[in-house]
Amino acid sequence: MEKLEFESDMIRLKDLLKATNILPSGGLAKNIIKDEGVILNGQPCFVPGKKLYKGDVLVFDDIEITIV
Repeated sequence: MEKLEFESDMIRLKDLLKATNILPSGGLAKNIIKDEGVILNGQPCFVPGKKLYKGDVLVFDDIEITIV
């Protein structure tokens, strides 16, 4: 599993996937999150606009991202 850190006070879930270049656009990220979901802090999440804060951990497509 690849591990990344992303520095931010707050970022929306779909914007994080776009900002880290995991997905090429926010629209695609929104659709994938709604359809397939991600793991956020150990729980499934299907909300593209979910606000992420320092300490949150996201797992998507064998990539773990920690907000620092």
